Amino acid sequence: MKLLKKVAVHSISRQSFGKAFNIALRSRFSKFLIKPYIRFYKINRSEIQHPREYKSLTDFFVRDICPTLRPIASGQDVVASPVDGKIVDLGVAKENKIVLAKNNSYSIPELLSYQGLEDFEDGYYLNIYLSPKNYHRIHMPFAAKVIKHKYIPGRVFPVNNLGITTIKDLFVKNRRTCTLFQTSQGSKFALIKVGALGVGKIVSNFSIGQEIQKGMEIGRFEFGSTIILIFQRDSFLPSKHLAADMEIKMGQPIGSILQK
Repeated sequence: MKLLKKVAVHSISRQSFGKAFNIALRSRFSKFLIKPYIRFYKINRSEIQHPREYKSLTDFFVRDICPTLRPIASGQDVVASPVDGKIVDLGVAKENKIVLAKNNSYSIPELLSYQGLEDFEDGYYLNIYLSPKNYHRIHMPFAAKVIKHKYIPGRVFPVNNLGITTIKDLFVKNRRTCTLFQTSQGSKFALIKVGALGVGKIVSNFSIGQEIQKGMEIGRFEFGSTIILIFQRDSFLPSKHLAADMEIKMGQPIGSILQK
């Protein structure tokens, strides 16, 4: 059974399948799938703006949302969730490694694809999974400056339970973007957007050197996926209510940046 799952995951993650999948979901005929999609994933209809204006299922998937439905946590030192989703993993890195998805250990430099990141050793991390029902735009968790940004090509294995229990080291095999930010307090944090099955694009709406305010939209997934946040050592205090398997909305408080 495990071998069959592995073969299936590798088959649906082929580049040719991904291209065909994305062409189909961008076609004007795919708009007829929007209503069944809403019903199947039990999407909150009250959050859907202008439902008849979506031109395709992809267009619907990357839909905007009324800002009043996602208020951004106030407070100068408060960090807000960048996305809607489920907290899958959280904790403190040990020996420059973080644990994700069924106890798989990942090296921080390998995951970020940057060297010289010793200040992230023993840092706090969060892994938030975005299911097909979620709002898929990504917002700034805390006011900061973009200091590095990199796209890492790779596969598009699914990041759901099937993928993470079948593919070893999935998060460093999948395509992703890694962005480093620096706050006015001097601390750093990293935001990783991990692509998955069907992700046609990982869009980033910023440039290196840009100062971005908390709550501003900084990108989106066109189908997918997962966000991983990693904070510099001794720079982040998580909220007491955070827990694995917890559903969270974009803008809700997840912790605070500590003053140096």
